[in-house]
Amino acid sequence: MTTNQELTTAPDNAARVIGLIVGDVAIFALFVIIGRLSHEEGVNADAVINVAAPFVIGWGIAAPLMKLYTPAVSEHTKTALQRTALAWCVAAPIGLVLRSLVWKHDFKPGFAITTFIFNMILLLAWRGWSAYRAGKRSS
Repeated sequence: MTTNQELTTAPDNAARVIGLIVGDVAIFALFVIIGRLSHEEGVNADAVINVAAPFVIGWGIAAPLMKLYTPAVSEHTKTALQRTALAWCVAAPIGLVLRSLVWKHDFKPGFAITTFIFNMILLLAWRGWSAYRAGKRSS
C-alpha cells in the first residue's frame, strides 16, 4: 500500500535527482568552456560536447556507484564531499580512457592532471553547496 508521504516524496526525489544531474553536466560544460577560453579556442556546442562527453560518461558510471544521487549522500555535506571526491577518482580515469580510445585524442599528461584537479574543485564546490542547501531544507 502506498502512503501519502511516499506519493509526495517520489516527485520531490525525481526533481532532486534531475537537478543534481543537470548540475553535474553543467560543471563539465563549465570546465570545457573555461579551458577553451583560456586557450583562446572557440566555444561552441560541438566542442563542449566532444570534450565533456567522455567525462560525463565516466561520471555517469561512478556517481551512481557512490550513491551520489541518494538523499543519504546528497543531503549531507560531509558525506557528499567525500563521495564526490571518490567518484571523481573513479570517473576521471574512465573519461581519460574513453577520450583516448573512443574520441581518438592522444593522451596528454598535462591535460589529464589539469582535468583531474580542476574538475575535482568544481565538482566539490557544486556538490558541497548543493548538499549544504539540501540539508538546510530537510531540517
